[in-house]
Amino acid sequence: MSRRIQVEGHANLVRDANSGAIINTSTSEYITYMNIQRKKSEEKSKMMSMCDELNSLKDEMSDIKSMLRQILEK
Repeated sequence: MSRRIQVEGHANLVRDANSGAIINTSTSEYITYMNIQRKKSEEKSKMMSMCDELNSLKDEMSDIKSMLRQILEK
């Protein structure tokens, strides 16, 4: 079991005595962090969806242009 040492001047920070890692023990800050990460993930997913839709529209426009060229050649 690891021992934790309070970091001076920071109520929510402790240092793991074995690894030396600084750990934030604030539940509210963790929840805020997780909400930010969730929003970033949702924004990334939305952006990927928009890119897919844009690429689909580009393909459809290319098909329409090809059909119009064929009509004009006849």
